[in-house]
Amino acid sequence: MTARTAFVTGGATGIGKALIEKLDREGWRCFAGYNRQSPDALLDVCSDRTTAVKCDVTDDSSVKSALGEIGDNIGGGALDLLVNNAATTGGAGGGVENVDIDRFKALFEVNFWGPIRVTQAALPFIRRSHEGRIINVGSASQYLTIPMGCSYPVTKAALRRLTQALRAEMKPFRIQVACLEPGGVKTPMMDISDEQRAELWGSFPEHLLPEYKAHFKFPGDAIEAAFPLWTAEKFADRVYRDVVQAKRLKPNYLIGPGVWVLPLMKRTMPEAVQERIFARMFQR
Repeated sequence: MTARTAFVTGGATGIGKALIEKLDREGWRCFAGYNRQSPDALLDVCSDRTTAVKCDVTDDSSVKSALGEIGDNIGGGALDLLVNNAATTGGAGGGVENVDIDRFKALFEVNFWGPIRVTQAALPFIRRSHEGRIINVGSASQYLTIPMGCSYPVTKAALRRLTQALRAEMKPFRIQVACLEPGGVKTPMMDISDEQRAELWGSFPEHLLPEYKAHFKFPGDAIEAAFPLWTAEKFADRVYRDVVQAKRLKPNYLIGPGVWVLPLMKRTMPEAVQERIFARMFQR
């Protein structure tokens, strides 16, 4: 029996790395997309079924080259699963009043336009599969109102809406699409350095900084205090069980400790009540 084939972007660290390791253990043939981070740690623990592929999701030629390499490797075979996982949180912190718009755009290049580029390049190979699937990795943070940290969840909220449209468009072709929304997962993205803290506070002009510091906590601290964290490996096991092995993909999967309550709040609580809850969470 031919091994099922997957391409996971952002595969060198965090959720992407853990998911590829799980797929590899389950007998999948994996292509691990990477850009700045070396894939050596991943390749050291995987079988020869896993191949690292350089893929900068912000660059058209890099994406086309990566999918060309995958196409050469699978020959006339199919790509059964695409996981658009590559993402970044950096560079666009601070308040809306002072956020660096160019950096905000750069965040969209990775988190929003990147999945579109990769999906467009991968679909010719996914169409060959009898059970082709596309999973876009969003974020549970989109359910929160995060003062001084809205840029990342805004890009992920946009990705969810995009996923809904892609799901409808792919349905006639029997390609299943879903949005995976992680919450409370311990990854390098969650490791906030002193430099990042200084960068966020340093984004405010001198006359505004004391006012913002008086009213708001550092957003990463508030989130980490509110939600427990799973390891990336535990998260990947749950994703494999509940998403990859699902007979039919649901529109979205919110997975992680404690985050189930977030969409419930959206459905059942008045917005004014939600605002008060998030104010207590993020304000001093």
